[in-house]
Amino acid sequence: MNVYRFINSKDIREHLETIKYPFGSLEAAWIIYQCRFASLEEKHAAWRELIRTMPDCAIEERPNTEAHDSLHRFLAAYMKRETKLLHVFCENDGGIYRWMECQEDGERFEHPGIYSDYAKCYDQISREISDNEDGEIAGYLVTKTYPDAEEPCMQSKLSAEGELLSVRESQAGPDPFEGLFFVFPTPFQKGDIVWEPNTQGYCKGPFVLTGVSGEAEAPGHRRGGDNSDMTAWGYFQDESGNIYHETMWNYMNLEYYRGPLTGKRRVLRALGNCLKGEIDEGLFARAYHAILTEEYAGSLVPRDITKEGMTLAALCEPEPVRLWLDDLRKAPTGYKWCTSVNAAIRCIELCEKAGCTIELIDCDHDLGDYAKDGGDGIRLIDWLAERGTFYRIELHTMNPVGRENMQREIDRYWPARREKEG
Repeated sequence: MNVYRFINSKDIREHLETIKYPFGSLEAAWIIYQCRFASLEEKHAAWRELIRTMPDCAIEERPNTEAHDSLHRFLAAYMKRETKLLHVFCENDGGIYRWMECQEDGERFEHPGIYSDYAKCYDQISREISDNEDGEIAGYLVTKTYPDAEEPCMQSKLSAEGELLSVRESQAGPDPFEGLFFVFPTPFQKGDIVWEPNTQGYCKGPFVLTGVSGEAEAPGHRRGGDNSDMTAWGYFQDESGNIYHETMWNYMNLEYYRGPLTGKRRVLRALGNCLKGEIDEGLFARAYHAILTEEYAGSLVPRDITKEGMTLAALCEPEPVRLWLDDLRKAPTGYKWCTSVNAAIRCIELCEKAGCTIELIDCDHDLGDYAKDGGDGIRLIDWLAERGTFYRIELHTMNPVGRENMQREIDRYWPARREKEG
């Protein structure tokens, strides 16, 4: 069977095809699982072909994966479970559906509609698909929850064309496939400039590769490692041009970076050539400082013609500030966007230090993954109450329980301020 077509990276796919890499049955099953663009139907068809055409094998017990004496039987049970989950997800049993679009740059935008029928929800997504002429939308995420539940119970991912890619329970533990670890050959060498397309966070954009997890790390990882240990590492660059060394996951998604290396990113080209031995460290150091100095000089704007400079010189008053706390929805025009409670706190403190008036704080409750950085929206309400800064608050959360809890806190503490002012 053609396992290569399920590899996300086109460069790794071409390399493994060139060397005619012989996939084992478990390796092939995992490659199919992790494919980002194959539909659920295509994955199931590929697993069924694997069962018919490739030898059976056992799956050893690992920290996040149970032992199975037959890969074939495991795959059959896995597909049966996914099919059942899909049936429950699409069944009209009183559940509530919401959906959001996932942009190519990693941003997510939740649409306001709430649907009691999956078909109606999908029909609305289909209309959005027909309008996606610019190709900015990478896919869609649909969630299903039930009345009075604080969190979605199930979610499905759709491609930009509307094909079903996956369905899973929101609170499910690690997938058995995530507990596996493999070493695959890659074409990349130290000093190559690579990237993971469309990734976000601390390791986004091109970086200079210094290493990929392989045979040297394999003995321990083969026993206790998992997908998260299939890493690559190298030198990344932040927006200021500074270089930092970091580890990214998963190396099987890496591709050669073919975009322009202009501006501050010229540093990456110089660093890559240094690591390959094409230039020495002294010349790289000269290039690094020359490039950043040149870019910094070109970005300078005289303080006396900027609003910031005029404000610092007390020649004009600072403009009132409006804060928008939300992990998904972009801030409306005129708002400062904060995705976490701690980010909002830092922004408030900076505004207070600069003498800016905070006119409004518009809060969401559920902050998703960003809740790890300070908690959900109600924590900001508590923080403001504890320090006695009773700024005007508005709520735009779609979570009825979260809204009720936040409004209760506001009603409890903010009247004291109104009485004091009155």
